Amino acid sequence: MTTASVLDEAFVGEAPRPTIPPASLASEVARKHGVGKLRQISEMLRLKFGRGRLYFREYYDSGLFDPSIPFEDKLDYVGTRGSRNLNAELSHDELLTLRSLVADKVMCSSLLRQFGFAATETQAVVTTARRFGAVPALSSVEQLRRFLKGKARYPLFSKPQLTCDSQLTVLLERLDGEVLEFADGRKVPLDEFCAQVVRNSADGVVFQSALRQHPEIEVITGRAVGTVRVVTIRKADMPDALYSVWKIPAPGTMSDDLRQQGALVAPVNTCTGQVGRACAGFGLSAEAIETHPVTGRAITGFQLPFWEDLRQMARNAHALFPEYGILGWDIAITESGPVIIECRDNPLHTIYQRAFGRGIRNAEFLPIFERVAAWSQMKLAQQKGRARKRRAEQ
Repeated sequence: MTTASVLDEAFVGEAPRPTIPPASLASEVARKHGVGKLRQISEMLRLKFGRGRLYFREYYDSGLFDPSIPFEDKLDYVGTRGSRNLNAELSHDELLTLRSLVADKVMCSSLLRQFGFAATETQAVVTTARRFGAVPALSSVEQLRRFLKGKARYPLFSKPQLTCDSQLTVLLERLDGEVLEFADGRKVPLDEFCAQVVRNSADGVVFQSALRQHPEIEVITGRAVGTVRVVTIRKADMPDALYSVWKIPAPGTMSDDLRQQGALVAPVNTCTGQVGRACAGFGLSAEAIETHPVTGRAITGFQLPFWEDLRQMARNAHALFPEYGILGWDIAITESGPVIIECRDNPLHTIYQRAFGRGIRNAEFLPIFERVAAWSQMKLAQQKGRARKRRAEQ
């Protein structure tokens, strides 16, 4: 193990992939797949300005240069912008009165726990602007230092309160005197860690009790928790699971951030919880993975424990927020059952596309999206009608 003298500004993860790919990539695709540069450019432009709104990089990352994929099927894919636009169609912004609560990791997990859901426990929040009742709010290096040396119950997981990036995402195994031990083996001076957390806490940094995943899962993937992303969709009577993927952490890392080199994503049968073949890498470097590269244990065909409990948990949690047409739930599976880690009010559907090898706007899902979007438009019209009536009565 090594002692870290200077911490990176991002403890875990990688910078977002650039939207403009290198020119050499087009040449490599032409050489390996026989797709000329003009055809690549033509397809990229059509997909960029189509409903999927794919950046040029996303065209390559998704492997859409593959000539075996009919162009009609390529139109089913979305990029980050297209994913956001789809979610906005399904969850109209003017209906979302609880958006600030759902997007806040502390508030959302506290609400879920209040209603009896198994969800992460917040031990403290580093913030200068807010307070959270009985949960300690730490606003200085000294306060954070006292917490980590005193009331903190290890292992601890730290992460940003409001954002989805991986900055300050750290699994703290223990404190040994004045040195913190990270789950990836690094040892970091306590004062240095505290200073950096406070310096980067403008939007809040959350310290939550770390979970231990189910032993059947840990023997396959290792210590870092790999959550299942269940995306739920509103239906007439009760939300239902639209799709599920398993995010498998890169070996030696501390989270399931899929931007990390070596992270895997695998499709999960939403009805049964059986895992399909995983995917590693992007575009030309993408490869199918049947067994874990370190443990050698089978991924394909693995049956996730507590699957029906997990699926029902996601459905019931979505029912707390019926104004949302679509939500994403990151759920860990522990020895005692599923635990909700986070709710995503803007789930990124490129994860689905990597795992399942098809676009999110496919023929199976489109009728569902159309019904949900129509419901949102109806509710919005009713809301505006009531507002007009109230103004007329004043």
